[in-house]
Amino acid sequence: MSSDAMPERSAMAAELALGLLEGTERASALRLMLSDPGFAAEVEGWRARLAPLYDGFADIAPADGLMARIDAAIDAEAAVAPMASLGSPAAQGRWKMATFAASAVAAMLALALVWPSPKDKGPASQANADVAVAQLTGPIDGLLLTARYDSSTAEMLVRVEGMPVTETEPELWIVPADGQPRRLGRLLRGGVTRIAVPEGHRQFIDPVSELILTMEPKVLPDPDKPSAPTVAQGRLQRI
Repeated sequence: MSSDAMPERSAMAAELALGLLEGTERASALRLMLSDPGFAAEVEGWRARLAPLYDGFADIAPADGLMARIDAAIDAEAAVAPMASLGSPAAQGRWKMATFAASAVAAMLALALVWPSPKDKGPASQANADVAVAQLTGPIDGLLLTARYDSSTAEMLVRVEGMPVTETEPELWIVPADGQPRRLGRLLRGGVTRIAVPEGHRQFIDPVSELILTMEPKVLPDPDKPSAPTVAQGRLQRI
């Protein structure tokens, strides 16, 4: 596969779906996904095509040293490309896509952990499923949350990056048009948290609602409302 066969935009969509993007590249792709329905649809298309690679397999703990072996395999594949040919941007693009397949081995593990797809429930349920995404940012430097809600499972997956160490705990809320926060649940400080959205809250998954993050005491003073200021927020977008 070459950069000529796969345009840059499509490659970005595939790499986001595979979990290959990091840092500013990943943040830019997520912003594009929220602002451009066409790009978001392309990412979802890649996720749908990749889902059969792990659907139906039970979750198992990776063997000790697995990631080190995957990294070594990727490095060995990258070494095959002649270093002298990497001078031009076009050549760099070809090298990047040449190592795409090797990188996918590691990326599929990341994709399964970050954005697990719902199990196949038949064409009718998939056609009627709604997906909503949000990106939450705030004044804390480096803190980024990305959320994905799937109506077919009524689950929200929230990935947290850059969470500082504090004595308080991250709590996620949804704020619909009436301005009253509803609690969704406590988040892990890193990685992905899976939240079963309460039935009464599912009606609020729409573009007028926001997700907010507060840092709460270990025991919530009032589970029906935040006791601390918002440190990150983002509006839901259906895709």
